Amino acid sequence: MKYMKFTSVATTCLVALLGLTYPNTACAKSVEKTVKEWIDDGSEALKKGTDKLGDDFNAIQDYLNNYHWKGLIEEKATSGPATLKHLELNDYSKVVVVKPGETIEAEVKCNLDPDQCSIYGVYRIVVGLKGKGPQAVIANESGLIAGKTREKFTLLAPEEPGMYQIRFRTVDALFQSTALAAWIDEEGNEPDGTTTIGIIFVK
Repeated sequence: MKYMKFTSVATTCLVALLGLTYPNTACAKSVEKTVKEWIDDGSEALKKGTDKLGDDFNAIQDYLNNYHWKGLIEEKATSGPATLKHLELNDYSKVVVVKPGETIEAEVKCNLDPDQCSIYGVYRIVVGLKGKGPQAVIANESGLIAGKTREKFTLLAPEEPGMYQIRFRTVDALFQSTALAAWIDEEGNEPDGTTTIGIIFVK
């Protein structure tokens, strides 16, 4: 019964993430709530599973690689004119286990759609952790030469154990400092759950 309840939540989350590329405010809140429930359920289940593995990080990473909820993290996600896909974290796909404060080597494929860009714009993709803020600015492309790139960057794991969602936002900003400040929009919101492309599990 407990598994069926979790599967129902997971299915709802998957449908919401796949169907709402450009959500309105009401839908975005619904997606955000669903993603939160999924993450909360996943955190509890993962803690029980990984506690049995102690501090064997190789075993924990293997456990994460084969965990049934992992497929809910999008292979690609879109924010404005930019789509990110195939995120790798320390050479693992989408999910990685690390120690508190550890530096994570990340790589992702980026597609900046020229049809959605102004030729006068400077587009930057801000990547960060939900609840922790922005950490990196990637792409940095003029709308005039928008296209596909492979971006490498680093993330810093939080000091507190737990699961952290990697999200992103695309902004048109001349300066990197302006882009970082845009992590929080004019309504005080971080990037929503539809931009979750990876998970950092701090053990």
